[in-house]
Amino acid sequence: MGNLGNFWSATDWQNAQEQWLSTQQYNQRQITFMKFDSYVTQGNASNPDESYRSVKYRIRADHVWLSQVKVFDTVKGGYFTTGDLDVNSSFLIKGFSAAYTLRNGIVIPEYAGDQMIWNGKVWVVADQIEPVQLGGMLAAPTWWRSVLRRTDRSGIGDSPGPA
Repeated sequence: MGNLGNFWSATDWQNAQEQWLSTQQYNQRQITFMKFDSYVTQGNASNPDESYRSVKYRIRADHVWLSQVKVFDTVKGGYFTTGDLDVNSSFLIKGFSAAYTLRNGIVIPEYAGDQMIWNGKVWVVADQIEPVQLGGMLAAPTWWRSVLRRTDRSGIGDSPGPA
């Protein structure tokens, strides 16, 4: 414990996080994290009828702690279509919101949000995002807890990658 035993060092925070996650039955997994960056207009810029917008993400590989899939749903034949997943991460995963604010302060006044690819499926934030803090009210968040949802019902669930 730190210098005199009463101030936590970085390794103390890491040990507390790993100990709590191991008691909650979470598994550390590597995922592909897609951080929303902006909307990009493509196509014919001079004719609005021939242009379209697509989402631009900043993509990186990262590690998170995942629970087992819960609220599991399948179609006839047993193919996985929908499910919820608890996730604990050392970074904030922002859900789809009508007022997404970028790091530089620019507000996107329409629905935008982050995504995560795990097990070949795209997961989006479905429920609360809360910081988990250790060491009192003035401590910085140690990690973030949220619930992710897979809701693609367009296929039979056997695609090799994200749909």
